[in-house]
Amino acid sequence: MANRRSVLIGLGGLVAGGGALLGTGAFTTVEADRTVNIQSTGDASAFLALTPARSSGNYVDNSTDTIEIDLDGTDSNNDAASGLNENARTRFENLVDITNNGTQNVDKIAFEVEETALSDSTESGNHEEAFKIVTGGDTLNPLSGSEVDLFSSNDVSGPLTPGGTTTFGVEIDLLDSSITEIDSSASFTLTIIAETANSN
Repeated sequence: MANRRSVLIGLGGLVAGGGALLGTGAFTTVEADRTVNIQSTGDASAFLALTPARSSGNYVDNSTDTIEIDLDGTDSNNDAASGLNENARTRFENLVDITNNGTQNVDKIAFEVEETALSDSTESGNHEEAFKIVTGGDTLNPLSGSEVDLFSSNDVSGPLTPGGTTTFGVEIDLLDSSITEIDSSASFTLTIIAETANSN
């Protein structure tokens, strides 16, 4: 009997640094940690806003103050689905919009993912390897201690000017990575870091 497996990314509650933030719309850095739970089977008004990129579908939920990406395979049209395919590469493009609501250009938007629950560091590393950020045709590989800059993609050019928006999606690669399925106890944190030219 197949276990129900899921992919969940919580996005919200940004941590912002810089004494000139309040009232000016200017920020120096934004760093946000997000919990990511991945398993497989067979903030809209912030200075850095995170909002669903799709107008329909159940992959991104913004019914609370923070948004969540839920890739567990279930939706209102198919109650029989139970998760991502094992031994497969599953890609979800255009999931989350990132909007610069500040008054300065954002010169860097970086991602880092860390598997935090598995006791075996090798297995943790293999699970991190399977988690990708996608931007159109490009795939970025964020790892623990090795962030990737969204603007390094051929599909996204920086900086992100005030009022500007860029979009990212997620890929779970269980085909070309070191694992073919996600361990049921695996847990992930996705860190999103935005920096302006004034960042230290």
